[in-house]
Amino acid sequence: MRVSERQGTLRLALIVLLTGLLIATAAPATARPEDPGRIDTGTYTSGVLTYTYETFVPDDLPADPALVVMIHGCKTTAEQQRRANLLDPIARRGGFVVLYVDVSPFHLLQQRCWSGLLTPALESRTSGDAAAIAAMTRLAIERYHVDADRVYALGMSSGAYETTLLGAYFPDLFAAIGVHSGAAFDHGALGCVGPYLPTISTEQLAAQALSAEGRYRRMIPVIGFHGDADLAVPYECGRQVIEQWRQTDNLVPAPEAAPYEIPPQPTSITDGVADVPEGHPYTVESWHQAEASCPALQLWTIHEMAHYWSGGSTDPDAAEFTDARGPSASLAAWNFFSHIRRTDAGFRCE
Repeated sequence: MRVSERQGTLRLALIVLLTGLLIATAAPATARPEDPGRIDTGTYTSGVLTYTYETFVPDDLPADPALVVMIHGCKTTAEQQRRANLLDPIARRGGFVVLYVDVSPFHLLQQRCWSGLLTPALESRTSGDAAAIAAMTRLAIERYHVDADRVYALGMSSGAYETTLLGAYFPDLFAAIGVHSGAAFDHGALGCVGPYLPTISTEQLAAQALSAEGRYRRMIPVIGFHGDADLAVPYECGRQVIEQWRQTDNLVPAPEAAPYEIPPQPTSITDGVADVPEGHPYTVESWHQAEASCPALQLWTIHEMAHYWSGGSTDPDAAEFTDARGPSASLAAWNFFSHIRRTDAGFRCE
């Protein structure tokens, strides 16, 4: 075996091993009473791969609603994610649609992980899971008459790795993204699953993300969530998400005379404790542009939390997937998204 072949084999074995760390914390969530609304299901075929999806549609859906695209983690289905993170009742109250995308049968070979975790270099605007998710998103926009300037992506674990790719490859589609327990654009598993072993600088990742945006480049608002006791995806990788996007956003040419740059230090820091029994303490850091009424970036650090979705179902059968002692990531994400409208140059606070 040649040296290059041996290195390739070792790399694949390491990826499989590291992926196991993500899988270990994922478990099916139990059923709960449905919120007023309906669940539509469908499939999307891209080449030889057929993806499935579920869509939660509130009964009292307003005209031109917003859309949140939820992307699950490894060894999890769209339905399990939907029942675990309790985004549906927030959608009912907020009057928006939630699209829960799911992997294809081929992805069973990689434990239902999205390819943004394992092979991010194969993802692009026209290929891979990122292109398929974008296509399913467009179908939902058309079917539910969604306001095209209020479309957001939110991912957990391997879904969060995929979400950072969506932000860069489709800035013309997604107004903002949410990254829960994931990594920066194109980082992948090596170095950000298991021990923190950064394989590329944040500056390089920021430049690569800008290049991926191409002629659609614009400022992308990002909200991140990460437990500082996460042993599967290191907390440092969650912080790098925010710094990478801060640098990427600052590389986008600013409109004339616009106060565009995001400062290196957060403009506000607040501490709290989740309002649940034995709630986790947390810290929220926000980065605002000058005179902006909503943050461009926000990072929620949930102290003492491992690799789980923060908040969500309190059912004991969901305990291996969600940490109900954390603040609700679903509610925090919607609160962030709901103030953001996509523009050609970036976003407008509403």
